[in-house]
Amino acid sequence: MKRTRIMSLTTALLIACPMIAFGADKVPDVTGKWVGKSYSIIAGAGAHWPTNKGTFDKPGLSEKDLLITVTGQDGRRFWGITTLSGNGEKTDEPFIGELHGKHLQDVLVADTDGYLSGEIHGDVLSFCYAQAGGKASSSVVSCSEVKHQH
Repeated sequence: MKRTRIMSLTTALLIACPMIAFGADKVPDVTGKWVGKSYSIIAGAGAHWPTNKGTFDKPGLSEKDLLITVTGQDGRRFWGITTLSGNGEKTDEPFIGELHGKHLQDVLVADTDGYLSGEIHGDVLSFCYAQAGGKASSSVVSCSEVKHQH
């Protein structure tokens, strides 16, 4: 009886250990520069679009160079600066974010006035950004892809 229990426990551990190791996802290193273009639709003028004349009836359409620089990471959490440049304008904005979901490939980021949600596939981050600015500033939707520069 005692030997059967030991054998059962040993078998259970041999089965469980690989499953536990298999379920533990390695946290991707997202530090560094992510480069691409932003494709935005904007109502109102605001931080990244100070000269925008778009409204909800006739929104502004903008394409700018996009640089997301992740300056720090601790496990799933990360932070850095987003830089948008083009049309004679350049702006920087800090952000914080976290990796989540299956295999830690989903990304959620908050900056000073909006949110980015997306997925990492290899060296590409595909995402959409949204900002609801109210009457005093801009409302923005922007979906883009950026590539990780190692």
